[in-house]
Amino acid sequence: MSESSTATETTTEVPEATETVDWKAEAEKWKTQSRKQEERAKANATAAQELKKLQAERMTEAEKVAAEAEQRGRSAAFAEVGQRLVRAEFAARSAGRIGADVLDDLNLAKFLTEDGDVDTAALDKAVARLTPAPAEEQTRKPGPRPDLSQGSSSTMALNGDPLLDDLKSKLGIA
Repeated sequence: MSESSTATETTTEVPEATETVDWKAEAEKWKTQSRKQEERAKANATAAQELKKLQAERMTEAEKVAAEAEQRGRSAAFAEVGQRLVRAEFAARSAGRIGADVLDDLNLAKFLTEDGDVDTAALDKAVARLTPAPAEEQTRKPGPRPDLSQGSSSTMALNGDPLLDDLKSKLGIA
């Protein structure tokens, strides 16, 4: 191998079996890393909001009107599609215990978040309020067992033809 390829190779050390790991320290290390990443994400979100504000301030009047119209169109589309999504989620979560006529009477828009997603917590509460809990496993009496010995009891081979076999035996053909 050349010198450049050996310089880029990395070796991984495998801990010996006798080495013990301090799991509490490992957990704390990863919690610390997670908190750092959360802080970075919050800072990035704040910076993104400030950037949007600056961009909005620098827009011309025509650009502001166009952006506002675009936002209204997006909101209307999210509301329409979101209500269909809420309707499907409600039907799925109620497991057929409530009819479509009741869904028509509900204000499905209140189960949407500002982002256009389904508010599953509110939806679950509404389903619990509006639909009765499913009955516990009903004890059913088992019906009579089928008699598997019913039907023909011939010892005909699989894919055999009884008419052909009878004809061959009458004609004496083996």
